[in-house]
Amino acid sequence: MTGAGVVAPDVVEAAAAAPLTLVVGEVNLGKTTLVTRVANALLARGLRVGVIDADVGQSEVGPPTTVGLGRVVRPLERLGDAEPVALRFVGATSPVRDQAGTIAAVARLAVRARAEGLTHVLVDTSGLVRGDLGLRLKQAKIDALAPDLLLVLDRGGECDPILAPYLRAGRPRVVRVPVPDETRARSPEERRRHRDRALAAHFDGARRVTLDLRRVVLRRPALFVGEPIESEELLDVAAEGTELLWGERRGGEIAVVSRARLGESERRGLSRRLGAQGFVEHALEDIVGMLAGLEDAELDMLALARVSAIDFEERTLAVETTADVDRVVSVNIGREPVARRGE
Repeated sequence: MTGAGVVAPDVVEAAAAAPLTLVVGEVNLGKTTLVTRVANALLARGLRVGVIDADVGQSEVGPPTTVGLGRVVRPLERLGDAEPVALRFVGATSPVRDQAGTIAAVARLAVRARAEGLTHVLVDTSGLVRGDLGLRLKQAKIDALAPDLLLVLDRGGECDPILAPYLRAGRPRVVRVPVPDETRARSPEERRRHRDRALAAHFDGARRVTLDLRRVVLRRPALFVGEPIESEELLDVAAEGTELLWGERRGGEIAVVSRARLGESERRGLSRRLGAQGFVEHALEDIVGMLAGLEDAELDMLALARVSAIDFEERTLAVETTADVDRVVSVNIGREPVARRGE
């Protein structure tokens, strides 16, 4: 399917009357195609149209693990043809792994769209709609965005539990859209290959650079923001066989980075010996080898990065990226490991 197909007139009329439209439906029902076609129909009416791609696993406006805002300046063949405006790094290929981050990113980009003068914004969402988790995620997104219109694709009423309170309240308006006959389901393997290709394309031309963490903030995980704990004290309090690479005090909370992940008894003992009122532990594998977002002063993502190494003594972070490092203000390390180029 391409973006050139016809959309039912009632759907176009509803979207033309709605400054913010959210598209909801299960995976493989054609949500992205619907967003593309409605965007083209609104553009043909001379409206200022934006699209927000909130499907972090199958992103087209921006690479996987991000939420992207695009401006529609010409008819789209695919959603990724929209002119990029801003990206927000979530750091996971499923909204389940960071629900709060996904919702915050979408809400922030909806505000950005208005600031950019886009009068009609269409939001494409992930296909998680079933079960309590799907219900809570979609309702939380609807509540945070307060859209004017929900366009709903479903085959057997699977979205009804999500829609029930809004249908009763009468807002937002709900319009059900028939599932196109030509919709083709993509297998999990096809979806994985799509992610891999998109990530490979994003890292094309990446180079290894070193970030000074005295200048650049490590936003997640939050490190180098407290009073460092001397290495001798870390050695004294660590259990036999436990190697602590970093520790810091911030108020009554203690944060440490361990060579290998600590067990529950190790964490409790270490917290007690350090006199912590709160205790946060990160393993080195939570940092090195992970996908990260390099952000500017607005917390917009400049580019993805792969974390290659961290030096706690020098307070530096080595990454592979295409970003202009002079613009990097903060680093947000996500929840997805990423292979080195060529692997």
